[in-house]
This record gives sequence, structure tokens and C-alpha cells, in this order.
Amino acid sequence: MDTHDLVGPAVVAAAVSGFVSIVSGFLSNRAARRLHMDKLQSDERLAERRYGFDVDLAERKFHYERELHDRKRRVEFAEQLLADFYKFADIISAVRSPGAFGDEGSSRPRQDAEYAGTARNRDIYFVPLERLRKEQEFLSSLFSRRYQARALFQGALEEAFQPAAEIVNSIRVAASMLIQYVGNQSHNPSLFARLEADIWGGYGDDRDVIALKLQGVLAKADEVLGTMLQSESPLAARR
Repeated sequence: MDTHDLVGPAVVAAAVSGFVSIVSGFLSNRAARRLHMDKLQSDERLAERRYGFDVDLAERKFHYERELHDRKRRVEFAEQLLADFYKFADIISAVRSPGAFGDEGSSRPRQDAEYAGTARNRDIYFVPLERLRKEQEFLSSLFSRRYQARALFQGALEEAFQPAAEIVNSIRVAASMLIQYVGNQSHNPSLFARLEADIWGGYGDDRDVIALKLQGVLAKADEVLGTMLQSESPLAARR
């Protein structure tokens, strides 16, 4: 057999094998690139989904923490305010305690040429004003939260704040009028009796209007704040 007869087919076979290798490599590279592109697209979609999930989770966390913070503020505000309404009731009861003790009333500004008996009676009627003055810082703090309470509880506590302010004002007005009209009780005894009933707890034969109004203040505070605190008790327990 001639050598040339063997070389021809070998060259053809080698060429075919090379072509096949080239085509296989091309297809393999193309497939690899396709797989790589698919992987990139898949990773991109996964990253977008993960980003969207992270954003949604962050937004949910933000809203939850804000709501939790707002609820916690409401609970703390309600707790303090309810305690202050009870303290207010104790203060008013102490302010209206009949009579004077020690040198109570002695801080009243004196008028010229006051008789000793007149001065003493005026001092006694000045006692509720003196007691209120000692609690002025607390009273100012309590009533300064009236508008915050109105915003948080949609005005539901106005029925506690308004009569509370009226109680303080009634005591001040009654005491001032009694001081002014000492010695003139006989001109209008019924008025004097009513004014004295305003400044002294349990005084007189008629019902104690101030005490009844004070009971209403506490009832409304309990209704609004106490009910709210009971509904939020699981939150309060977690604090």
C-alpha cells in the first residue's frame, strides 16, 4: 500500500476531528456562557427579590417600632396622669380640711387697722388659698397636660380636666369672698354658708357640691385612663 494512500485519509480524519473539536468547544463555550448568563440573571432576580424583601422588612420593622413607641408613650402618659388625678383628689381634700393648724393663714397680706378678731377670721378663710399656693407647681403641671391629653384621647378627658379646674377656681373665689366680707355675715347668711361649704369639706347641711364634683373627676379619669391601661396591660407587662 502506498504511503500517500494512508496520509490522505489520516489528514481528512484529523481535519474532521479538529473541526469536531472546534465545534464542540464552540458549543461548550456557548453553553457555558449561556449558563453563566442564566446564572447572572437568576442571581440578579434573587438579589432584587432579596432587596425588596429587606426593604419591606425594614419598613415593617420601622412601623412596628414606631407604633410600639407611640403605644408605650400613651401608656406611660396615662399611668402618670391617672396617678396625678388621684393626687389632685388628695390635695383638694387636704385643702378643704376644716379649720387652720399652727400658723396657717398667717401669710395673708394684712390690711390697715384690722381688728384682732377680724384678722383671725380672715386668716382662717385664707388657709385654703395658702394650701393651694403650696401645691401650685403640681397643679400647673397637671393642667399643662390638658391639651396633650386632648390630642391623645380625642377630648375624652375634658370631663375630668374641666370640673377639676372648676373645683380649684370655686375654692379660690369662695375663700376670697369670705375674706372680703368678714363681719358682714348677717347681710346674706345663706351666701356665707354656701361659700363656707365650698372651702370646707363636709361643712353645712346641704350636699357637698365640691366633693361630688371631685368624685366625678376621678370617675372620668378611671373610665378613660384606667380602661385604656387595662387594654394595654400586656404591653405594660413587657416593658
